[in-house]
Amino acid sequence: MGVTPDQLRPETQTLTGYDRVAKMSMGNVKLQVRAGGVTRKTKFAVVDAPPIYNVILGIPWIYAMKAVPSTYHLCLKFPTTTGIYTLYGDQRVARVCSVIEKKQRKTEDA
Repeated sequence: MGVTPDQLRPETQTLTGYDRVAKMSMGNVKLQVRAGGVTRKTKFAVVDAPPIYNVILGIPWIYAMKAVPSTYHLCLKFPTTTGIYTLYGDQRVARVCSVIEKKQRKTEDA
């Protein structure tokens, strides 16, 4: 994602992945996130691991955006200056990520 080690703030924390393996973060970095015309500076924990996702936007970002997520509809709605914006997920990409994660888990368990 273009983040260099000198951009990290040395705040380590233990994170547990979807594979239930705990890892220590390398630090935190604040990045601008733009969605639906709204930009928010968001803090991310950086982990030295091959992820199936580039980033995971958690509760602090959802709260800051005043967003309402729907896992059933695979979307997120939040207010903008021009009305309500709906950010849709991609079911095909989500399915591929899920398959990759399951394969990684099976390989590590073997």
